[in-house]
Amino acid sequence: MKLTPFEELVRGSGDAKEVELRLIDDFPNHPFHVTMDADMEQLIGSIRESGVLTPVILRKKADGNYEAISGHRRCFACRYLHMETIPAVVREMSDEDAVIWMVNSNIQRTNILPSEKAKAYQMKMAALAKQGKRTDLTAQESSRQKDGKWKRETAEKIGEEAGYSGRQVQRFLRLNHLIPELLERVDDGTLSFSVGVELSYLKQGQQKLLLQYQEAHPTRISAGFAKRLRKMPWDVPLSDEQLREVFGRETQKPKKQQKEQADRMSGDDFRKYFPEDYTAAQRRETIIRLLKKWKEGGYIL
Repeated sequence: MKLTPFEELVRGSGDAKEVELRLIDDFPNHPFHVTMDADMEQLIGSIRESGVLTPVILRKKADGNYEAISGHRRCFACRYLHMETIPAVVREMSDEDAVIWMVNSNIQRTNILPSEKAKAYQMKMAALAKQGKRTDLTAQESSRQKDGKWKRETAEKIGEEAGYSGRQVQRFLRLNHLIPELLERVDDGTLSFSVGVELSYLKQGQQKLLLQYQEAHPTRISAGFAKRLRKMPWDVPLSDEQLREVFGRETQKPKKQQKEQADRMSGDDFRKYFPEDYTAAQRRETIIRLLKKWKEGGYIL
């Protein structure tokens, strides 16, 4: 029976040992947020009652500390419970292998934001590219990294492992070209995933111009309209009057559709109630947690 990547890592976990949590560092540029959400509360309760059932995966660093490859949420939960150690399996691996294992062990989690998948796939793509530069490859194989064929094949490989098509992986990768403000709107649902993909083809200056106009004149952007934006002559400076004419077409909708849009809440409706440094994921998880408490009778609204 073929083992999953995570099962391969923990195979032979009889050599697991207790490692001090203070010696465990987060993975550099870890793309997956660890927040105090309902799932985390459940994990904390499980560890409080039964302990850590599955060891975390670490690798040793040059400074003597350890780097977390898999198990960031378990480390968070244990620190929350003021535990001093956690069972861990220490593996030797290259930087590229560490990235690949880190992504593979986290990408199947539920409630992963589009931005998290986008960054994770980008990191894995870069790691696979570096692996492809090893000296045991032929010149022909190495040159394939420079063209779109290698990228398509690699996206297909990543997608197969994650349960997506290669095309869908490429669409997630496009989100990395969005400015942070638009990417956050994809995360909180203000912009749909398909709209975010289309807007990613605009230059950053164009995206900022779009954002400024949308903030001044709240307008829903459909996927079809986003496609039309890509065909606009953005190299020619547009005046406010011209922008109003172009974007105004999107607001001319039937009254029923306008009412449905007015009734729909966006991330902008909630942003003002949270600290400025809160991410879309943190806002969403906080709202869900409060609503669950309210439903259970914990809060009165």
